[in-house]
Amino acid sequence: MDYTPREIIASLRAEMVDRVLKSNTMWLCTSCYLCTVRCPAGIKITDFMYELKRLAIEYGLGEHQGAAILAKTFVELVNKYGRIPEMKLMATYGMKTSKTKPGKLLSQAMLGLKLFRRGRLPLGVETIKGVEDLHKIDRWLVSKKMEPNLVERSKGGEK
Repeated sequence: MDYTPREIIASLRAEMVDRVLKSNTMWLCTSCYLCTVRCPAGIKITDFMYELKRLAIEYGLGEHQGAAILAKTFVELVNKYGRIPEMKLMATYGMKTSKTKPGKLLSQAMLGLKLFRRGRLPLGVETIKGVEDLHKIDRWLVSKKMEPNLVERSKGGEK
């Protein structure tokens, strides 16, 4: 981890956003919520880390991080199929992260084959019924992120 949560918050207060979004700290967060539970200031650190991940992906600053590539691939597949086709996730992630390390792709392919043989990795990709409804919900959520007063409304404020 490049920085502790305290250092991340201090860096953001000092307007060092690039430093924070290029770090690996938020990608190492396991979402266990232990830091959120223990934070004496009551900061929801896990939620904060999720937002930093989202911003890093949005601004293309986390592209070198394997976890960022996995998260982006995961979202793309859910948007397309409404669920995660495991084989496609493994293959796509493997190809995106193994460009400079062909041996890594081979080892991931061997792992995929082992999982397939044990019946743990289905081959087919099945789209859920109503995937277009999922897309409508996604578009609605994205449009709400762009509204400046959404946070105020969620707290019971005006508008």
